[in-house]
Amino acid sequence: METSEIIQHYASYTETDHETWSALCKRHALVHQKMAREYGDGFEKLGLNTSQVANLEVINEHLKKVSGWMLVPVNGLVPTREFFLMIGSKKYPVTVSIRQPHELDFSEQPDIFHDVCGHVPLLINEKFTRFLISLSVIALKYVNNRKAIELLGRLFWYTYEMGLILEDGQLKPYGGAIITSAQEIANSKSAEIPKHAFSLRAIFQQEYSPYRLQNEYFVIESFDDLFNCLNDLEEVLIEQLLLPNKEYVLMMSSVF
Repeated sequence: METSEIIQHYASYTETDHETWSALCKRHALVHQKMAREYGDGFEKLGLNTSQVANLEVINEHLKKVSGWMLVPVNGLVPTREFFLMIGSKKYPVTVSIRQPHELDFSEQPDIFHDVCGHVPLLINEKFTRFLISLSVIALKYVNNRKAIELLGRLFWYTYEMGLILEDGQLKPYGGAIITSAQEIANSKSAEIPKHAFSLRAIFQQEYSPYRLQNEYFVIESFDDLFNCLNDLEEVLIEQLLLPNKEYVLMMSSVF
């Protein structure tokens, strides 16, 4: 798929699409104070039109000035290598479709509300984008290693999509998949769902599914935790990649 050929045909959005966007934004406004402070600051600086589906050309005019990032319209998921290349170039892919009215609480697939309201506000935060770009640069080195990309995908998931931050003694979401899902927000508040301290090794060991509410979350104390983890990321990644060989050696040594 060539993302450069995708255009957001804004006139094609229906009245129902705009009503869905407006309903989602009204709900979203009620829980802003429950989101990470950095997210709230970014959302305010974006100045989104909450009554009509986001116009990417309009957002880009402003976003480029305040952060240097640019939104690129896409249809659905972007191939892994292309995604990392885009992020490394400060370009963020945004799905141009919007969810159906019956998916207000939870949508299995990314849509324009998820991408714009969930992720774009943090593109204004320098610490977070430094983490995102650096992680993408590392991922490109291992893009042909299926297991490495799977493990790095878990790190993306439990931060970029499902991350929680401890702020003023409260757990608040900064991950886009929580922020844009009323059900996921409620799930993350449940005392029955485990919340773990941020750990590369623990995250690399934890599988996930994007098609259901999460069974656990990982918590950072500040965005410095994300950027600082890059110092050990490749070492821990290689350790995990070699782990099956270690287990095999142990198994064989027990046989003989």
